[in-house]
Amino acid sequence: MSAWVALGAGCFGVVVGLLTLIGRAGPPHARSRWSGWGRTAMGGGFVMDGGARVLGVPSGVGLVVSAMALGLVVLGAVLQIRAGAYARARHVGGGD
Repeated sequence: MSAWVALGAGCFGVVVGLLTLIGRAGPPHARSRWSGWGRTAMGGGFVMDGGARVLGVPSGVGLVVSAMALGLVVLGAVLQIRAGAYARARHVGGGD
């Protein structure tokens, strides 16, 4: 069951990443190329991990695929942090 959840979440992440790349998703401060590639990489990592489990690959191959998927997820997080996707919006004005 968790493999299907990872696969579905990964597909959703890839779609959101691609929409961010073409400028149709995400908040205005996170609509950059870095953020789009980061979201796509994170989604791809989840697709790789979930796909390997759903397909029932042998445990040795699954370990290698999971390690590569973890690398993609970390790379995606770094790209999103670099793009400021997790930065809080600062409001200019007299907010007390």
